[in-house]
Formats: sequence, structure tokens, C-alpha cells
Amino acid sequence: MTPHIDVHFHALPPAYKAAVAAHGGDPSGFPEPDWSPEAALKSMEAVGSSIGVFSVSSPGVPITGAGEEGRKLARELNTYFGELCTRQEGPFAGKFAFFGILPSWEDVEGTVAEINFLFTEQKLCAGVGMYTTYGGKLPGHPSFQPIWEALQTHKALVHLHPTSVEITPRFIGGFLPQPIVDYPQDTTRAAVDLVMTGTVRACPDVDIILSHAGGTLPYLGARAFGSLMIPHIAQRAGLTYEQGVEDAARFYYDLALSTSPSQLNALLDFVPDKSKILFGSDFPYAPMPSILGVVKGYQAFLEKSPRAEPLKPEALRANAVALLNKHSLGGKVYE
Repeated sequence: MTPHIDVHFHALPPAYKAAVAAHGGDPSGFPEPDWSPEAALKSMEAVGSSIGVFSVSSPGVPITGAGEEGRKLARELNTYFGELCTRQEGPFAGKFAFFGILPSWEDVEGTVAEINFLFTEQKLCAGVGMYTTYGGKLPGHPSFQPIWEALQTHKALVHLHPTSVEITPRFIGGFLPQPIVDYPQDTTRAAVDLVMTGTVRACPDVDIILSHAGGTLPYLGARAFGSLMIPHIAQRAGLTYEQGVEDAARFYYDLALSTSPSQLNALLDFVPDKSKILFGSDFPYAPMPSILGVVKGYQAFLEKSPRAEPLKPEALRANAVALLNKHSLGGKVYE
């Protein structure tokens, strides 16, 4: 079988784990998993991946606030990943890439500075990671415009990941961690926001990967963007229905924890360009039995569905290779 390129693949370096612990732990209610580069490699072997693109999951650097601590942590993590992902010898050689780590977007100046460092000085990342909200603001908020301008300047690839949500009650049933249900909803909100605020249209050279098959976007997208046929909504958005649909069609989607027949069929129904679908595992936040179960569901779909052709491993790998090479820095070539 053609090996995967895993674009939803998390890391928890020691400095990051220490920062989360120092600030009270993960507010999503999800237990922090163990992680090491060796464990990451074992996971790749188990699911059949030849390259894993690291990112830092929620709560990320924003847990430290919007100050100097966040700037220093982002730089420390980018330095760590830059070294790990460029090793030329040993078991990790050629196995890892990474999405650059940014401070909280509430620190606009610090975030723009780190983007410029990643793309003009370090030149090692595959793109950057971002979250669905910062300080209660969705990513298309006007205060974040300088960040999007920097991303557009560098023609960046962006991996959008959900984060903890300030809602009441905080946990369904009083205990269910937010990643189970709330994270996919938050991805949907962020994606719709990026279209409705004109952010996608203003950044024609920025490509955005949505986590978890876009959350509930394949199910709700027609409703969300169909609202642009209502005159007062179209007027507020400054978009026609046709423009909204066109902008929404630019998103990419990873399959992390999203391989049930209902999820895959909805994704195939909603996404006009099947080359925008990518493989993802969500290691290590999903334990290995869960990841293997998700992969088994994916393989079952390939075997049973007449619609499976664009989801075959060779297709997903070709999609990832094309996207990563489009945004490659420093002459790095993905194959």
C-alpha cells in the first residue's frame, strides 16, 4: 500500500508540556498524552505513514497569554522542531516535517514577527498552525488582519485546529471533554467565519487545511453559504452566494478521526475538488487503538464503497505531495 503523509500529527515537546502544566493544564478537559519522537515513529509505522507533519494541538502557546512568555515559547518550539525535522542521520531522518508554532494571535506584533522568522530566516517549516479562536475572537476578526497579510505575503500553508471553547455548561454531561463534540463545531464556526469575513478572498495565496474533515462543515456548509442568498446577509458579508461557494471550495481537509461512511460520504458530497482531501491520524491525542480503529474504518470504506477512488492512499499522498511542494521552503522536495 502507498504510504501516507500524515498532516494531522501532534507533538508535545518537553518545553510545551512544562508550559501547559505551569498554566493549569489543558482547559479542554482532555488528558495530556505521552509523547516522544520514538513513539511518533512507532505510530507512523503502525498506520503506514512515511512522513508525519508535526503540529502542536490545543491549547498551544496561547495558554501562556499574549506576552513575552508566549513569544519565547513559540521560538523555542520552532527551534526544537527545526532541529528534529532536519536530521540527516538516524531513525528520524526524512520522517518528520512541521507546521510552525505561533504565539497567541492576540499578540499581533509577536505573531507577525514569528511568521517572518519562520519564512525569511529559519525557512524549515511546511507551513504554520493556528487555532479556531483566540481570546473569544474567531480568526477572521479585524484585529487579526496584519497576521493574515503576513501569511499572504509569504504564501503560507495553514493548518487550522480547534481549541477549547468558552461555553456554558463547559462540558456535556458535566464530564465529556470538549474535543469529542465541541471541537468539530468550532472548526465549522471558524471556517464559515473565514469565508464570511472575506478573509479567504483577501488571501488568494494562503491554503488552509481544516481538521477532522472540516468538523460539521460538509453537513452544514450548504446551509451556511446558502445564507448568502438572503440579501441582508450578503450585504453584511460583502459577498455574493457564488463568491461564498467559490471561497469555501478553497479549503483542504484532513481525515483525522473522520472515516465513518457518513463522514466520508458527506465530505465527498461537499468538496468539489477531491485533490483537497488529505490523510491525518491525530496522534497521540487519539490512543493507538482508536487510531487503528479509524484506519480500519477508512480501509473498509475503500473496500466497499464505489466512491472510494479519490480517497485511496495513492490519491491522498499525491494530494499532500502537491500541496506541501507548492508551499515548500528552502528547496525541500516531498515525494
